[in-house]
Amino acid sequence: MTSALTLGVSDEFSTLKTVILGIAEDMGHPLDINPVSKSHMAKGTYPIEADIKTELLSFKKALQACGVTILQPKNLKGVEQIFSRDIGFVIDHFFVLGRMKEPVRQKELPGIQHILNQIDPSHILTPPENATIEGGDVVLLRDHIFVGLSSRTNQDGIDFLKSSFPHKQVHALPLIINENPDKHILHLDCAFQPLGNGFAIIYEAGFKERPSIIYDVIGHDKLIRVNLEQKKLMYPNILSVGPKTVIVEENFEELIQQLEVRGFKTLKVKFRETSKLSGLLRCASLPLLRT
Repeated sequence: MTSALTLGVSDEFSTLKTVILGIAEDMGHPLDINPVSKSHMAKGTYPIEADIKTELLSFKKALQACGVTILQPKNLKGVEQIFSRDIGFVIDHFFVLGRMKEPVRQKELPGIQHILNQIDPSHILTPPENATIEGGDVVLLRDHIFVGLSSRTNQDGIDFLKSSFPHKQVHALPLIINENPDKHILHLDCAFQPLGNGFAIIYEAGFKERPSIIYDVIGHDKLIRVNLEQKKLMYPNILSVGPKTVIVEENFEELIQQLEVRGFKTLKVKFRETSKLSGLLRCASLPLLRT
């Protein structure tokens, strides 16, 4: 078949052209599959579907205003389909299918089959059954692939990436795993995010050991450090739509200030309710093409 979709992603900040944006139709029963969502269930603050749909629409409008082509999953009744990032990811010109740790999340894959059908089958990679790997743990910086060794991505998943992309430097970064939602790092993109112009956002206490490779590649003076309270709000989980333009949660005032003083344009959207499910703007978007 001739591919109708062009794939190409090698970093987190080149100009975004095509993306799969999550949906919040027919979400079904609340899911207690991570410490943050569990805590909101216990406190009675779990977000309602209508609020998440409103926030995703705001995100969609911001992307459209930047000229991004938006694809979306087909609705699967009773299946939460907000966080498209985890169910697959693009590295260079290949689409890697996610193999999610939680069985309930595997149910999301049929929702993007109509999109996968537009991709050359030889450019779709499927991890082996012993591997678990989710897109939130995979962070790209050209020749480097940073991968979170987390509660969702295992060493077999990392080894699969190493064998699939032998020309890349694949770095495993063990993350803090803890039932305490304040300490737990669900995915690497909750603690680390490269930006344009050589900058990156980092929550340093989210790693089990000092992430030396990040300091070596980014440099200490280019890191925007966030504290525990800011991590809990998911400051690192913003989305770059270009080297100098980022979409950010409207209440991240300290981060917005730090970004703007470094020359970034910030596009502000409301995403606070969605974040209660332990995902923010990067989690809800799966880039297919950056140029």
